[in-house]
Amino acid sequence: MPVIDENVLISIAKLYYVEGLSQQEIADKISVSRPTVSNLLRRCKEEGIVEIRIRETNSLPFVLQEELKSIFGLRDVRVVPSSPDESRTVEATGRAAAELLARSLRDGLKIGISWGVTTYKMISELNVAPKYQGIEVTQLVGSLGSVNPIYDSYDLVRTLAVKLNGGYATIQAPAVVRSMEAKEFFLKEPGIAAAIEKARGVDTAILSVSPDDPSYSSLVREGFITPEESAEISLRGAVGHSCGIHFDIQGRVLDIPLNDRIVGISSEDLSRIPEVILAACGTVKANAILGALRTGLFHVLATDEAAALKILAEAKKDGARAPGRI
Repeated sequence: MPVIDENVLISIAKLYYVEGLSQQEIADKISVSRPTVSNLLRRCKEEGIVEIRIRETNSLPFVLQEELKSIFGLRDVRVVPSSPDESRTVEATGRAAAELLARSLRDGLKIGISWGVTTYKMISELNVAPKYQGIEVTQLVGSLGSVNPIYDSYDLVRTLAVKLNGGYATIQAPAVVRSMEAKEFFLKEPGIAAAIEKARGVDTAILSVSPDDPSYSSLVREGFITPEESAEISLRGAVGHSCGIHFDIQGRVLDIPLNDRIVGISSEDLSRIPEVILAACGTVKANAILGALRTGLFHVLATDEAAALKILAEAKKDGARAPGRI
């Protein structure tokens, strides 16, 4: 098929989906065959010009979305069905996060991301034509040095940048160091300092959350802290961490040494980012998601039904409370 200008595709899509013309009427109007119109409409879907969404207004996900938005003051929420197969739930949550990110895409957008399987799935599910110019993807916190590097922020930044035809900036340091002296050493490196400064200036951030329970903590899994250290943090009230920032179930960022040993942006930096998307699912993460939402650092949420139900049940035990700001 010959090269077709994007404006032509948009015009055809409007004739079909907005004005309600049949494919044959469009074919007659622009002097092409009906199969050509059919192929062009298919391209409109493939290239993201047309998105088809079915909203079941009486469905449980819709009700949960509205409740989450109301209680936590969120701008938007996507709740996906939970599956007995955890990997399918993560995939669906990643797809929902990709849809949320796609709404914000524009020329020159600055995107910040951290690590995690859900973030990896979000990038995998992002289905947009590489038509934007000047997008830059930035690592918000140092690398985990993960056993599976495709889930590490270093690789995720590069993968998303390639997909969006953009540039990227990485933080060439571990996510967590053993002491403040070690952190200061890394921050003296011009390249690392410049990358963190870029991270502070992103327009949109996409983050996940990890529980502080030693059995599920990403920092324990990657060897940055011991199970004993994680258990001690939990005893001090920590329920989860995002971007290396630990908080309790009331949304208070904890004053613990571990928060000070993160090489990346701070909670204050995160609070100044115009749009922060939280993508996380599963009942084991429900309390961590609840604490994260109560920090007031997140504006948009993608999660699953099971986690949403548990989050709302816990929130209602304490009574509705507006999220705070750091």
